[in-house]
Amino acid sequence: MKLPAKEINKFNKIVNRSKTFFLTIHLNPDADAVGSMLSIYSYLKKLKKRVYLYSHDKLPQNLSVLPYSEKIKNKITERKYDTAIFFECSTPDRAGSEVTKIEFKNKISIDHHRTAKRYADLNILDFKSPSTSEIIFRLFKQLNFKIDKNIAMLLYSGIVTDTGRFHYPQTNDKTHLIVSELLKHKFNFSKLNDNFFLKATYQNIKLLGRALENMEIFPGKVALMVLSQADFKEFKAGFEHTESIVNYPMMIEDIKVSILLKEDDEKYSVTFRSKGKIDVSKVASAFGGGGHKNASGFKISKQKTDIKELKKRILDEIEKYL
Repeated sequence: MKLPAKEINKFNKIVNRSKTFFLTIHLNPDADAVGSMLSIYSYLKKLKKRVYLYSHDKLPQNLSVLPYSEKIKNKITERKYDTAIFFECSTPDRAGSEVTKIEFKNKISIDHHRTAKRYADLNILDFKSPSTSEIIFRLFKQLNFKIDKNIAMLLYSGIVTDTGRFHYPQTNDKTHLIVSELLKHKFNFSKLNDNFFLKATYQNIKLLGRALENMEIFPGKVALMVLSQADFKEFKAGFEHTESIVNYPMMIEDIKVSILLKEDDEKYSVTFRSKGKIDVSKVASAFGGGGHKNASGFKISKQKTDIKELKKRILDEIEKYL
């Protein structure tokens, strides 16, 4: 399905009149957000634009193989740009509170999550798309921009991870057609899949063991795991080492919802997974977060709650949708 012509035209106008760009992604970045951002980075650099790439959080280690990932910075050095492009940020503060203090002449939001708000000058939103990377692919097609091997790798990475290796329900025939186009660029897709799905660090494995050891099962077939600040310190780990842990309880046949609650100095970070009709994006939205129907999350300051109260509030909210 093509993007609306008026969106393509407006995108062209904004890009053509802008010289400096600030590109950013959501907190706890994943391959779809990062792959989408780096694809647009490559496009803008070929147009001789000045581009700054920002992520509030460190990238998970398995994303360091992506082309141009070393260009992403975790600090903000300038406070004024012509155009900001937000990838998978339902609201600007989903990129981090510091981003909201920067002055932009134009804002573009590109997203496929149903929780996305229309806050930008141009909102390229497709809630039926299985990934934002698919939206970027269609954008490039309609711009008559010829993608190269690096961009093909980036878009494939976003699609294969956000569809759960073509497993999630939103995957469709168009997804496979797009991937067949990307694979013509002859990158090592098998190595990429190994990196995303079969690779782990010492910290990943130790945190996985601790989370499963602490797992609680609640009525309504809900699994909840907690990784405390002490757990992260013990294994000299960070949130970037928790990739995919939340998925493990979903292997239990009777589990309908899996929750991973993580703690650091300032906040709790909560991730959800669900099966079938249970919409955990609505649960996350109740706490100021967002995401997909079956995969979502939010963050909350420790000044607003303690872990005991937060667990109760989460379970109460989930109960509404069971």
